[in-house]
Amino acid sequence: MRTALSLTICFLMASAYAGNGGSAYTSFGIGDLRFFPSTRSAGMGYTGIGVPSSIHVNSLVPASWTRLNRVRVEAGGLYEGINTAEANKSLYQARGLFNGVSIAIPISQTHGIVFVGGFAPYSFSAYNTSFENAQDSVAYSINEIGSGGLTRAHLGLSYVPLDDLSVGASLNYLFGTMKVQRQFIPGNTGGSGGTLFIDEIDRGVNLTLSGMYNGFGNIAEPLRPLSLGFLITTQANMSMDLNNRLTTDAYTDTVSEQAKRFTIPLAYGFGAAYQFGDRWIVAADYSAQLWGNAKFDGQPFTDIRNSSRFGIGAEKLPLRDATRWLDRVAYRVGFSYNATYYKIFGEPINEWSVTGGFTFPLVGENRLNVGIEYGERGIKKNVLVKDNIVRVSMSLTIAEPWFIRMEEE
Repeated sequence: MRTALSLTICFLMASAYAGNGGSAYTSFGIGDLRFFPSTRSAGMGYTGIGVPSSIHVNSLVPASWTRLNRVRVEAGGLYEGINTAEANKSLYQARGLFNGVSIAIPISQTHGIVFVGGFAPYSFSAYNTSFENAQDSVAYSINEIGSGGLTRAHLGLSYVPLDDLSVGASLNYLFGTMKVQRQFIPGNTGGSGGTLFIDEIDRGVNLTLSGMYNGFGNIAEPLRPLSLGFLITTQANMSMDLNNRLTTDAYTDTVSEQAKRFTIPLAYGFGAAYQFGDRWIVAADYSAQLWGNAKFDGQPFTDIRNSSRFGIGAEKLPLRDATRWLDRVAYRVGFSYNATYYKIFGEPINEWSVTGGFTFPLVGENRLNVGIEYGERGIKKNVLVKDNIVRVSMSLTIAEPWFIRMEEE
C-alpha cells in the first residue's frame, strides 16, 4: 500500500501541505472515505439509515428503497474546497468531482421490490507533498504527488416480507487505481535525480444488508411516526496489482510486482427517524467501520484506527397541494461528527461539520437537490495540519412512471 513508503515520512520531515486539489491526509490508507448516501442525506448531517423515502434514492441503504413508486434516476456532482494550514502557512485547493449515479426500478409496489444499480465514489486521494532528507551525507528533496481512489458499483434489491418491515441487500464491486509520482531531486548540481511512478490497481467485492421497521404504532399510537433501521457491510478482500516505473537521466526500469492483498473491514450502522405531523422529520445515525482489524499482506495498516460517525438532522417537508413555489421546497439542516480512520503519530484525526440543503421542484416529479456543508478536520499540532472544508453537492432526480398499471376508461 502507499503507506508502506509514504507520507508518514513527509509529516515527520515537515513541509507537508495540501495540493493537487486535496489534503495531505489523503496520502494515508486508501484516501478519504466518501460517505455519501444521497444529497438529501448530506443536508441532514449524513443521516438516512432509518429514513424511508418515496422520492430520494439512498444508495447505501437498500431497505429504504421499498417505497419508491416511480423509476428514479439520480445523478450528481460535488464541489470541495479545502484550506490546509500548518504553523506558518496555508494553501487553498478546490476541485469538482462526480458524486455518483443511481437508477431505481420498481418491480412490485405491493411487495416493495425495487431494483437499484449505480456507481459512487468510495475513496478519494489527492495530495502534493515535499520534504528534505539526506543519506550518506548527500542532501536531496522528494516531491510526491498522489491521485486516484476507489469506486463502488452496486446492484441491489429491496423487499417487504412483513407489514412495516423492509429489507434490502446490494452486491458491491470496489475498484480503482491509485497513482503516485515520487520525484527525487538532488541537493547539488553534481547529483542525479529520478522519478518513481507507482500504479496501484485495486478490486474486490462485499455485500450490504439492511433493514427498516416502522410498526411501532402497534405498541403505542405516539410511536407510529417512528422508524428504525440498521445497516451492515461485510469485509472486502481486495486484490492489488502494483506497477512501478523508475526513470532517471540514464535509464528507465519497469517492475510489475506480484499481486498483493488487503482488507476493507466490516462496517455497520443504526439509525432512527421520527416524523412530526406532515411537515417535519428528525433523524439520527451512528455508524462505524473496524479499520483497526484491516490488514495489508497479513500485517496491520499503519496510521489507521477504527472509525465512527454520528449525525443528526431535520427536514421540513413540502406543503401538500401548495400553490406557492416556496411552499413546495424541502429545507434541511444537520450536524455530523466523524472520528476518521486516520491516526497520525498517535494523534486521532477528527472532523465535524454543519450541513444544510434544499430540494427544489421541477417539472412533474423531477427534483433538483442541493447540499451545503462547512467542516473542520485535524489540528495544527507538531507537524500535523488543519483542514477547513467547504462542500457543495448537487443532484438531479428524474422520475418516470414505468411498470405502473393505468386505469382503463
